[in-house]
Amino acid sequence: MRIKILGDCYYCVSGMPISRPTHASNCVKMGLEMIEAIRAVRQATGVDVDMRIGIHSGDVLCGVIGLRKWQYDVWSDDVTIANHMESSGMPGKVHITKETLMQLDENKWEVEPGNGAQRDELLKEHEIETYFIVPLKRKASIESESEVDLKALGSGPRGSIMSSTRVARYLESWEADKPFANITEGVVAKNIELTSLALIEASLLQPRRNSCWNFRYWINVEDIHPVSLHFTDTSLERLYYRQPDPVFKYSIACVSLIYFCMLIIQVFFMPKNLVLYISYGAIFFLFVILLGVSWAENVQISKSRHTAVLSSVSRMVTDGPCLRMFITTTTMAVLVAAAVITMVDCTLSDNKLKDSQSIVNFSQLVISDTTSLFVSTTNITRCQESSSNNCYFSSYYAYCCLLALTACSVFLQVNFLLKIFISLVATILYIVIFNYLRPDIFTSPDSETEFPLTQPVKYTIYVTLLFLTLHVIDRKIEYTSRLDFLWKTKFSFEQEEVETMGSVNKILLENILPAHVASHFLSPNRRTDELYHQCHESASVLFASIPNFFKEFYYQTDITKDGLECLRVLNEIIYDFDKLLLKPKFCAVEKMKTIGSTYMAAAGLVPGQENKHQTPHHHLIVLLEFAFAIIAILNQFNKDSFNEFRLRMGLSHGEIIAGVVGAQKPQYDIWGNTVNLASRMDSTGVVGKIQVTESTARVLEAAGYDCVCRGPVHVKGRGMLTTYFVRAPGMRSPENSRDRSFTLDMKK
Repeated sequence: MRIKILGDCYYCVSGMPISRPTHASNCVKMGLEMIEAIRAVRQATGVDVDMRIGIHSGDVLCGVIGLRKWQYDVWSDDVTIANHMESSGMPGKVHITKETLMQLDENKWEVEPGNGAQRDELLKEHEIETYFIVPLKRKASIESESEVDLKALGSGPRGSIMSSTRVARYLESWEADKPFANITEGVVAKNIELTSLALIEASLLQPRRNSCWNFRYWINVEDIHPVSLHFTDTSLERLYYRQPDPVFKYSIACVSLIYFCMLIIQVFFMPKNLVLYISYGAIFFLFVILLGVSWAENVQISKSRHTAVLSSVSRMVTDGPCLRMFITTTTMAVLVAAAVITMVDCTLSDNKLKDSQSIVNFSQLVISDTTSLFVSTTNITRCQESSSNNCYFSSYYAYCCLLALTACSVFLQVNFLLKIFISLVATILYIVIFNYLRPDIFTSPDSETEFPLTQPVKYTIYVTLLFLTLHVIDRKIEYTSRLDFLWKTKFSFEQEEVETMGSVNKILLENILPAHVASHFLSPNRRTDELYHQCHESASVLFASIPNFFKEFYYQTDITKDGLECLRVLNEIIYDFDKLLLKPKFCAVEKMKTIGSTYMAAAGLVPGQENKHQTPHHHLIVLLEFAFAIIAILNQFNKDSFNEFRLRMGLSHGEIIAGVVGAQKPQYDIWGNTVNLASRMDSTGVVGKIQVTESTARVLEAAGYDCVCRGPVHVKGRGMLTTYFVRAPGMRSPENSRDRSFTLDMKK
């Protein structure tokens, strides 16, 4: 597992988070493969580069500390030893300790003495025996041949030009994975779209043959009960029950239309009596109110107070499941009763016969004077005269009953169990009326000769068949509605999860990368075939370390839980440092990483952030003020916790290169001489002071800061350099403090 990249150093571990018995062997193999990879680069480019590999086995603590720019890291005394194993190693060799050698198979690996204690004081102090892994003879011969070629290629300016040309060509042909090559929003949106289409095709668009009568199709969903069609999840059932019904007003309109059809039948084709006038008049008034209330929100004639009240009531009906249930039940019960309520007064007195005869004659005159209509009217008159015990409008009663049953299925979002219950009660009521309560109404002397079944039996069959048909349709509608609601809910939930995960990933990405770099990688228009990099002509880098943390404070004992409690203290310190970055005055400061107890930050990395009224080196002033702020933070922490932690800091400014490297764990980092100088200013510095280079000191003195010359200091890779110490805020002279253009206010 790769931990982090520090400049040209590659940190990785094995045996965590899952313990592996072959962790030492894995690291040795990794080291040898890395040496072979760098050897291939050296042979292909002609550049004399090589790697030192240091390996140590022991205990580690792993985790994440701080508030911003989280990075998975490891800490322990063994980690420190591993760092010194790398620095005291030899190029092209794997340097291991005796503890690592004991974890290896002695027959598989050949070793030779490493003598690391002669090159490192820490290894000498802890009396650590070190060894080198001996590579194969073939690899050694290849290495010697390549060294000769490199010396020939690298001699003189022509050789360096040829080397740089070969590096460029090699990089062009190197098809390595790019960081964040597949995280653009367009790819994520495309994946979501394809997933949604797959869900729809697999669940909602599957082949359905005779799905209305395919009972296996009804019980094919785990979340829906096969009999009652209720959701097995009670919370989902409540959501379905409480959802608004925007088509409820159309259901009221359809039921009203059915009522008017029944009214026309009763008025024009049935005997008129007092029961008809009272019952249908009251029902007419009821439906007028229901139509007005349900359609008030859509039809607003004026903006009066009464209209607003009706609109609010209409919304209550649409959104209120209990109110809709009451209206639905009342409406269906009223229509079921209205179909047979006039039947109680169906007698054949003389007045009724006269009314019946007049209605028939009226219908004959209104419709037409054709021969067929005359024959049918004559037949009805003949039937009236043949018996004084028959009602000759029984078929119209049956029609009204069928219309009333149809009205029970108009309300689509009402639970089909309620509709079945009311329809079943109505069907039983009608069958009882047809066959037992008023069989005389539906009995005709000519019915037995015209049809094998009597009229009550025929009407019973009609009502029963309509009830079964409506039940199948209602069940199908209920199942489809619930399935549609189920998938919409699941899709909405999954979409919310995707959006939440996208937001979390964006936050995590912005916590790993700077905001402007994260925006670049989240842009759908970015090119994925190029590495992200930026060149900054002027930027500042700060290294702030606490040298006495691991030397004096960190101990791996039972009291400190093997160092865990010590890391909690380090986390508190880093957390307080990170909180300073949230202040507007330090918005230009970017935390890069933490290295053990060292805090690395930079400023001037955001393009376009500079202001016209600011000096070209304003980022250096901001970063120095940040250094003063963390000094004050650590002093306050020492005061509160009775500790004596002290900072040693190095600061430098100049040209740097920023970019993102790594395909598996992309990491934003900066490189250049400025970074190396800032690191050396820290490592060669003095505790409690800020050491800067001569060029940085001149810029700070021009800005009004006091810099004290330290003198020549040997810097690794640069020789002797003249360095300066920057006075802390409390040590500056009054005359220089008046010239400062940037002040520190810890209370803001």
